[in-house]
Amino acid sequence: MYAEARRVLKPGGRFGVYDVLQGEGGDILFPVPWAREPSISHVATPDAMQALLSGAGFKILSVVDSTEESARWFEAMAERMSKGPAPPLTFRTFLGDDFQEMTRNQVRNLLERRIRTVSYICEA
Repeated sequence: MYAEARRVLKPGGRFGVYDVLQGEGGDILFPVPWAREPSISHVATPDAMQALLSGAGFKILSVVDSTEESARWFEAMAERMSKGPAPPLTFRTFLGDDFQEMTRNQVRNLLERRIRTVSYICEA
């Protein structure tokens, strides 16, 4: 996918990636918003992600680890969900009835650094 993005960008074009990556804190707890079980979860390590982007021909200009901010956001969302009726359109609408468990696991995975949220800005 990254090679194709690089192919279609003009030289000097910018490409941004935000992704959930494997952290150093142990195995990911499931379910999570992108996978209900490990067999369908394919997260890269930070080193593998950098290798994928560089291997596709990108120059990595910046790397921002937003794990702490993501944890705070998911904690706040879990708190709001526990305090009253859900609004008519929520993540549950497209993620299913186990979304609250996904949210709890996402918070724990972030806090325990089982996962990391990282953004990359790259140049073609």
